[in-house]
Amino acid sequence: MLLALVLAPWSVAGWQQPASGWTTYRDPDGRFTFQFPASFGAPSRGTNSGFADRVAAVRFSGLSGLGGEAALVKGPVGVDIQALGGLYDAIALEILPEAALATVRAARPDVTHDNFCDLLGAADHLRPGATLPASLRDAARRLDRMRNVDPRVIRCNVAGDVITFHKEATFEAGGASARQHLFGAIRFLSGPFSAFQMIRGDVSAPSAADLDALTRVVQSFSTSTR
Repeated sequence: MLLALVLAPWSVAGWQQPASGWTTYRDPDGRFTFQFPASFGAPSRGTNSGFADRVAAVRFSGLSGLGGEAALVKGPVGVDIQALGGLYDAIALEILPEAALATVRAARPDVTHDNFCDLLGAADHLRPGATLPASLRDAARRLDRMRNVDPRVIRCNVAGDVITFHKEATFEAGGASARQHLFGAIRFLSGPFSAFQMIRGDVSAPSAADLDALTRVVQSFSTSTR
């Protein structure tokens, strides 16, 4: 059953100075800052940083498991490590021919603040009646199932423009399959950027402290570097 709770928003002003044990990441190009726990380790350039709509990605040396990158995106919102299935993962979509991308994207709803929790728990993201060539439809359905077989939403909490979530889903590869936990936080933005997110995956469920840290990271995002 989908759980969507409305919580009091974090105070952005309260994060102008890092809390004890936290530090500030400053974008080398001067576009944004955010804060993160020192326990995350050293930041470095992340996957596909600066490519297409992935404005920037920051990897952290101290995080294990899947994902764990802070990512700033523009345009239609993509979601890391197939947390909504491969149809919403910009890296997974790279397996499709460039000419097919617009057709596939038009066949699924865009991710918004209002529909995120519903999309999180959906096993099928193609619009009813979406018209796709048979071969492309098959490819789209395979993408949609990437790390999204039998999804079960455990938590999807809305606090202002930030959504914190935790779901279980099965990852299948060849004849093997494994149940995984996908969790993180995403902040929906206005202006030149559309979202800032930090999403992780593991075979074990996240703790409340894990989710709280990810929420605080994305809430601390600011386009001002001063």
